[in-house]
Amino acid sequence: MAKKKKQKKAGIEKRRKNKQHRKTATKKKLISQKPVQKKLSPSKVKQNLKNIPSLIFEPELEEIAFTAEQIQEVKKDYEKIPDQINALGTPEFLEKLKVQHEVMKERFEAENDANKTMMAHAIIYFMEEEDAPAFLNQIVVAMYLNTVNVMETGERLELKQLNSLLKDYDRDWADYLKEKADELALSRVSEGVEEEPELTEEEEKLIAPSAFESVIESFAEHLESDTSIEEDNRERIIEDVEVLVNDYCEEKEITSLDALRARKIKTFLEGWFIKTMNPTREDLENMLESMEVFFKFAKTSDLIPEDKSEDILKLLSDREAFLSNLSF
Repeated sequence: MAKKKKQKKAGIEKRRKNKQHRKTATKKKLISQKPVQKKLSPSKVKQNLKNIPSLIFEPELEEIAFTAEQIQEVKKDYEKIPDQINALGTPEFLEKLKVQHEVMKERFEAENDANKTMMAHAIIYFMEEEDAPAFLNQIVVAMYLNTVNVMETGERLELKQLNSLLKDYDRDWADYLKEKADELALSRVSEGVEEEPELTEEEEKLIAPSAFESVIESFAEHLESDTSIEEDNRERIIEDVEVLVNDYCEEKEITSLDALRARKIKTFLEGWFIKTMNPTREDLENMLESMEVFFKFAKTSDLIPEDKSEDILKLLSDREAFLSNLSF
């Protein structure tokens, strides 16, 4: 009897796909000789990902928001929502959208708003590197959903409602979105778009996997088996841990968990994280929780000597000590 192939877990498979996407984007940068934007590392962008749709309420994007008349017109011509969105998101509109994001980013920089600057930068990066159609552009879809809600209720959506509708859109239209994306990919191939050349040895070094890749994958599997943690929290916890083991450890040239002692975790939380990520109080509270979950896992998995993990967990147990020393 043939051995049954082990089913890949959705979370791990998603991480592998994200890794491939990062590899492709890095290759494009190398080809175009653009400098790598260190502050746009994936884990940093993820910290603000849930808030990106809120950009549609900024004046620069409200200025080009879809009108009720435009929505009514595409509803007459197209039955399916992705097709309606694509009809609204013409190449001319997408170019205007990119320009407005540039203007918005400059304003955020002038206002010293690091979080919103990162959000705007992430969308600009997405539009430039991925060249995604309107029906896969989170901002365009959010603009459509908000205008429809204003038409139906007279009120604009709250961010929580908007994120919920975006999730519904991705779920309800998943098969059709994949079909349209596949068609678009085939059309680009038929138009003579060449596959990207293989990476050279030097280029491979620039995008070498994190020293903690296997640790993160094991931790993700551990979280998926823990039914006491909600799915959204599992994803957020992994993102928080990536900030530590990818961004912080990479910058400090730390390549093993064994080097992460209590003193370094304290420096990470009270210094680097605050300075680099500009977190809210909620962000810091979440990070403290994520660190505790991760280092409990590291202890039980024997990834860190028991005495070191005990010191780290003791440090993390006094959350108020961290929060009381900071002003928000």
